[in-house]
Amino acid sequence: MLYDCISTLTSDNTLHQWMMKFGDHQKPLKKNNFKEMADYAISESVRIIESKGWKEETRDGGDVIYSKTIPNIGKVFKYEGIIDIEAKKINNKLFNDVEKSPEWNQNVEKVNVVETIDNRTNVVHFVSKSRCFVSSRDFVHLRAWKKKDDALVHSSFSINHPKAPPSSYIRAEHRFCTYIMRPLKNDPSRTHLVWLMQVNLKGWLPQHITDHAVTYGMFDHLKDIKSN
Repeated sequence: MLYDCISTLTSDNTLHQWMMKFGDHQKPLKKNNFKEMADYAISESVRIIESKGWKEETRDGGDVIYSKTIPNIGKVFKYEGIIDIEAKKINNKLFNDVEKSPEWNQNVEKVNVVETIDNRTNVVHFVSKSRCFVSSRDFVHLRAWKKKDDALVHSSFSINHPKAPPSSYIRAEHRFCTYIMRPLKNDPSRTHLVWLMQVNLKGWLPQHITDHAVTYGMFDHLKDIKSN
């Protein structure tokens, strides 16, 4: 277990209530809530990852994406696989070098850091590329990472921020996007990666189009991580 007290929130309905409390996109987020929100997001993501009821959605060799539906939240996706890169390097690419993402991530059109809270917490604005019948979306994420036991945990989720107001793009939302990166014990240069993803792309999209776009985008993102 990554956390001794994995969560004080013991039901999916409680999780939904927590997200509604802290993820109210109609109200700007107060700065003193940033770290509290990030800690809850990480612990709840781990709880969901370790929960039962996952079904295989699709696979590509040793890379497997699972899914499950959570009441009041919707369909959630989980990737598991081995990446031939050190966990620290993956985290540096995802967090510290986020503004370079358009250079290597084929899903990202542009990205900028809106606000830096500390060296492990920030707010970022992303614009995705048009792909899989889905036009470009933009996202505003609160992101944080921490080391716990032998793993690095990097979590992000959508918030409202006054420095990133709605634009001409459809504003999509991530309930959570969490990576757990654990070095293999017999080879620390390789990483066991678990990635939790839940996204609302907004707009009038049938569920099967959304599902295809998410799994397709996840596999593309993984290929980009592996090849750079």
